[in-house]
Amino acid sequence: MMTGKIRGVSILALLGALAAMPALAQSAGPSTAQPVAPQAADASQLEEIIVTAQRRQQNLQDVPLAVSSLGAADLQDRQIRDTIDLIQHIPNLIGNNNVGLGSSNTYYIRGIGNTESIATQDVPVGTYVDDVYISRQNANNFGLFDVERIEVLRGPQGTLFGRNTTGGAINVIMKKPSATAGGYLEAGAGRFGETDIRASMDAPLSDKVLTKVSMYRDRSDGYVRQVNTGDKLNGTDSYGVRGAVRLLPTDRVTIDLAGDYVDENEANLINRVDPATGDRIATIGITQGALAKYFTGTKANNEVGNSTKSWSLSSNAAWELDDLTLNSITGFRQTTQRYFIDSNPAAPNPVATGVSPILNYSLHQQWSQEFKANGQALDNRLNYTVGFYYLHENNWTDLGTGVGTASGFTVSGDRTIKNTLDSYATYAQGDYKLTDALTATVGVRLSKEEKQLKVATNAGGKGPLFSTALIEAAGIPTDLENEFVTPRFALSYQIDPSVMIYASATRGEKSGGWNGRALANNLFLAFKPEKVWSEEVGMRGDFLDHTLRLNATAFYSEAEDVQISAAYTVNGQRIFTTTNPAGLRNYGGELEAEWVPIRGLTFSGSIGVQHARYIDISSDVQAQMAACQAALASNNSSGISNNCNRGFVDFKGRIARPVRAPDFTGLVTATYQIDTEAGIFRPTVGFDYNNGYAIGNAGNTDSTDGAWTDPQVLWNLNLAYEPAKVPNLTLSVGCKNCTGPDLQGLLPVGDLHLPEPAHDLGCAGALQVLIPVFDTFGRPRISGAVPISASGMAHPVCPKEKPRAG
Repeated sequence: MMTGKIRGVSILALLGALAAMPALAQSAGPSTAQPVAPQAADASQLEEIIVTAQRRQQNLQDVPLAVSSLGAADLQDRQIRDTIDLIQHIPNLIGNNNVGLGSSNTYYIRGIGNTESIATQDVPVGTYVDDVYISRQNANNFGLFDVERIEVLRGPQGTLFGRNTTGGAINVIMKKPSATAGGYLEAGAGRFGETDIRASMDAPLSDKVLTKVSMYRDRSDGYVRQVNTGDKLNGTDSYGVRGAVRLLPTDRVTIDLAGDYVDENEANLINRVDPATGDRIATIGITQGALAKYFTGTKANNEVGNSTKSWSLSSNAAWELDDLTLNSITGFRQTTQRYFIDSNPAAPNPVATGVSPILNYSLHQQWSQEFKANGQALDNRLNYTVGFYYLHENNWTDLGTGVGTASGFTVSGDRTIKNTLDSYATYAQGDYKLTDALTATVGVRLSKEEKQLKVATNAGGKGPLFSTALIEAAGIPTDLENEFVTPRFALSYQIDPSVMIYASATRGEKSGGWNGRALANNLFLAFKPEKVWSEEVGMRGDFLDHTLRLNATAFYSEAEDVQISAAYTVNGQRIFTTTNPAGLRNYGGELEAEWVPIRGLTFSGSIGVQHARYIDISSDVQAQMAACQAALASNNSSGISNNCNRGFVDFKGRIARPVRAPDFTGLVTATYQIDTEAGIFRPTVGFDYNNGYAIGNAGNTDSTDGAWTDPQVLWNLNLAYEPAKVPNLTLSVGCKNCTGPDLQGLLPVGDLHLPEPAHDLGCAGALQVLIPVFDTFGRPRISGAVPISASGMAHPVCPKEKPRAG
């Protein structure tokens, strides 16, 4: 539990250290220029970046919280094609795909995250598209097309963004329809049968009705060979279309309407490098229909892999008054998902039924309504945001699990899980200028949620009998109600027009839930909400005549009731399941920099450091530690297997390190625009490093079972060319993970939840080519990349490389 004394000391000490930074920086050269306009007059200066991290438009340098923003040009030059690619470009952000599910991303920010995708659990890093919250993470690996920018907010965002943002938030802002007709088309082809097409067109019908249509198509054969069938796995067959309409009935009213449909078939099945050939192989034995005689419903004939189909509708109506803007934001989303994976395949001999197969057919619906007001008062000394938010969810999951061997198969569950959510919140935040330089921020959000769970064995289903009544008879509540209060406090001081320092304290909460993958009624245990307080001090500064930008943040956070798989005693028996067995203390900092030393050359980079450790360990886990250490001392093999290297107790009986929280991450990108008579050349070089981290709950720095990664180094290269004689055409060739290290992302763990099998993720450097951009009406908007083959490559290549994604 945090104390006021600890918080006060940490804030004062860190603020004192950061307060000296502007003076040091200015001593190298005074910065007396006014802030640069959004379109910089001098191309050798840094442009102003506008963000909506506080639910209103602000200059990034004026925002007293840790936020990174990547615009359309950044996404292009850095080859960011899906949201999972963000992990290479944001400090203290680590991510991966869920086991087998290429459509599902799990993110960890400052050590807080969650790998579970089942709907009875929530995620601590929220994803938003145009201010609409995406509840489920099973389809949050968005293919990025026609994106204006992405904002990544680090630390809890409980006041303005709400529940389930204890780690942070990822906010995707789409481009709005333009008043000028225009568009782009980009296309490419690559190795492993890769084809990629992306296009968008703006077609204003009048000065009051603006429209836009965007689409993408992505296909590849796959780069992994299934040993027992010879089939190609981990390919992609996805497409999506999005339509947007902007209505401008008056000068003060703007109505944005949007709808999209995405059909995504992208698996991330466990694979490894064949030491004899160097090829990527999968030893899973499952094939379509292999479990049809064991399970009920259409899921029994799911294809091997993962498929999601999503559609959504949204609207944002804004009414601008003199000192007030009112918004009504409405969103509806429906996602269906089918997958058939083996979460713990045998090696080297495939098992036809799978070792730990999972069959899933699920439907997820959400509807949200938000009313928000942004305004100014008290002679413009007060900027305020107030609002009301409502979210309703329906989740229906038909889930089949079992255990297979070479000699037989046992069904461990064939059940349907239904869970619903109603969440209500009201919030307010105000920024008041105490003086022209000093601003105080106070905000609070009051939230209430109601959750309901129903479970039943499917008609004709084999295996254990599940029912809501039996769960309740075991003393487990199937109705959960929680109320959250998540305040925010901040002070910011404008040292001069180009330098700001701040200190803040923010609270966030993540919902409680149930262990949806339980194999017995008395194991559908409910767990409590996860809560975190985080304190920050920071500096935002532009120096050297706006050619150097330095944004520094130091943080200290303590989370309590962290939701993690751990030892838990039920009826005198120790099991391993998701519960609230500990707290998590983390402190560290981030430094983001951007520098334009000469016209055309831009360096950008960041450093993230953190020191994450579990605290306040539960008595059950302490008993497990003692049992493990005693078994090791007596060389009791049964005691070792039952107590060591399980939950978050490592192989020596110690508390493990928090998952996916490397002590150090470093990112550097350099882009140089060279103007010649032949055209414009724009090379980009990127470097990404971390010093290793735990990928299994029981991982520690000396783990020998792969639960701790080695230091990871990634190089990305890209060269874009815009020929002078062919206007509006961009060609680009590049590679991601160019030096080709194999990166381990997931590890098998023995507990009641989805295991994390070992998964080699790196591939040799994949050459890519950009073949945009035929702009029918005007300037090109954004270019993309798809791989092509290259002679002399020694290793197989991932068409869409996802480093550290499992």
